[in-house]
Amino acid sequence: MRKFAVAVLVCALGWAGPASAEYRVESIDNDYRSAVEDAKAENKRLVLFFHQAGCPYCDKMRARVHPAPMVMDYFSQHYVMMEVNIKGNLDMVAPDGSASSEADYSRKIRVRATPVFVFYDQDGSEALRTTGYLDEKGFLTAGRYVVDGVHKTDTSFFRYLQGKK
Repeated sequence: MRKFAVAVLVCALGWAGPASAEYRVESIDNDYRSAVEDAKAENKRLVLFFHQAGCPYCDKMRARVHPAPMVMDYFSQHYVMMEVNIKGNLDMVAPDGSASSEADYSRKIRVRATPVFVFYDQDGSEALRTTGYLDEKGFLTAGRYVVDGVHKTDTSFFRYLQGKK
């Protein structure tokens, strides 16, 4: 049923691309703790996309980076991505289990500018946070940094990204 709902959502929102577009999922109840657990059951990780209305770089990420075939293929295998509006008033449950509004949670974890991507490990702990626009290669590298476990080493994402150029 969930996969069907995702397919309907993908078609309804007009996201072009193959059926693997399912890594971008809309949360029905904004329970990101459960999303971490559901992703783990599928051997995936959660990434939260913090955005706000009128953010041109958020729109650019949605239009150019997320649907890119290499991003789509990799993220569909390894991630579930959900969006959080940093000015939103919807109730949510954070990956750590705390309850608040979207805006309160964004302030709590100091998300001020957008876009921000917070990648979570399968235990719900924050593995990587990126701020600002990333091109296809940079976004893919961020995903690999977490999946490959590099975030657990002494290598910073910046150094890892430099090594991939």
